[in-house]
Amino acid sequence: MEDPNRAEAERLLGISEKLLQTRDLTGSRDFAILAQETEPLLDGSDQILAVTDVLLAAEKRMNNHHDWYSILQLDRRSDDQELIKKQYRRLALLLHPDKNKFPLADQAFKLVADAWAVLNDTAKKALYDNELTLVYEGCCLRCQNCQRAFHAAVIPSLPPVVPGQDAYYCCWGFFPMGLWLEIRIRIIIIILIIIVILIVMQRRPPECCGGGGPN
Repeated sequence: MEDPNRAEAERLLGISEKLLQTRDLTGSRDFAILAQETEPLLDGSDQILAVTDVLLAAEKRMNNHHDWYSILQLDRRSDDQELIKKQYRRLALLLHPDKNKFPLADQAFKLVADAWAVLNDTAKKALYDNELTLVYEGCCLRCQNCQRAFHAAVIPSLPPVVPGQDAYYCCWGFFPMGLWLEIRIRIIIIILIIIVILIVMQRRPPECCGGGGPN
C-alpha cells in the first residue's frame, strides 16, 4: 500500500520543480519545504532548497558585488575557515551537476564555487571584506537580536564572543541613536516655536497710548 504522506510529498516536490523551471525561486522554495515537512526522507527536497537558497542569496548585491557569505549561508565576515570549508563542501555536494538534475542547479553550483574562490583565498577575502566595510561604514543600522539602532564604524578586530552564545559583546555610548534623535527633534521643535513667537510679535500692531489733554 502506497504511503499517502510520500505521495503528497512527491506531488509537492513536482510543483516545486515546475516553479523552479520558471525561476519562481520563492514559490519553489516554499513547496520544497512543504514536501520536506510532509516526508523528511524524500529525496530531492534538500537539493531544490540548496538551489533556491543560493540563487536567492545571489540576488542580493553588496556594493555591486555578490554577497559571497550569504551564498555559502554564512554570517557576514566569518573568519572561521573550517566553517567556510564545511559549508562549501556541503553545498557543492548538493549542487554538483552530476548528482543534482534539477533546473538551475548548474548556476547555483557555479555561484558556490565562485564564493569559495574568494573566501578561501586570504588576499581576495581581505579585499572583499574591506569593500563590505565601506558599504556599512557611516550608516545607521539595527541589531538583528536586540533591535537597537547603532552607527556603523570600523574597528580593529571583532569584539569578544559571549560565552555559550552565538553573539558578540557590544557596548553603547552615552547617547544611543534613539535618544540622540529624540533630543534633536525637541531642539527643532523649540526653535520653530521661538520663530513663530517672533513672527507674531513683529506682526502685532503697536499699542496706542490714549490720554486726554488738559481741558
